[in-house]
Amino acid sequence: MNKLKDKSALITGGTTTIERRIPVNSIRNMAASLAVAVALASSGNAQAQSAPRPYTLQADPGISSIATNQRQDEVMTLMAAYLGLWSAEDPSRYAFEQFVTEDAVFEYPYADDASRRVEGRKAIGQALRKFPVMASNWKFTDLRLFQTLYPDIYFVEYKATAYVPATQRTYESRHIARITVRDGKIADYNELWNRDAKAAAFGTTGQN
Repeated sequence: MNKLKDKSALITGGTTTIERRIPVNSIRNMAASLAVAVALASSGNAQAQSAPRPYTLQADPGISSIATNQRQDEVMTLMAAYLGLWSAEDPSRYAFEQFVTEDAVFEYPYADDASRRVEGRKAIGQALRKFPVMASNWKFTDLRLFQTLYPDIYFVEYKATAYVPATQRTYESRHIARITVRDGKIADYNELWNRDAKAAAFGTTGQN
């Protein structure tokens, strides 16, 4: 955890002060669209008085919260729904564009040159429909949200696993992403993963 906080400090100029975690045994069962996910979240908030929250809040009492609980819930719901499309049986059917702003930028520093930076809603949607089909049976667990000193910028961390037909190996890695959320959609996304794990599973070089 300390390593993650140190990394966030390097990128944003401040360590995270709030962590939210949701156990995601199978995000495939959560939401196939943002509209459904938001509806689920709204229902959950309405029952907050009588039901336990799906994830817990850990905060430094000496530092005030930047974002409201509702705002953090919305970001967690957005990420869960976004990952849910990756774990769908046929990701090519779904419109990833619904999750991103018109001028969004997605960056993957460890990817090859062709997909390292993708700009614009249309291009991002096309790219995201290709990425998931490189492997199958995608699963995402241990989704966590970390707040920065900026109310619209967060870090998310999760574990990803998938089966790679080309190599007949299993991909398993922790991912960390810095995201900027605007008007309920992702405006900026910068993601890192374990390069050695990807190389071993997909049969690529350790640089990708």
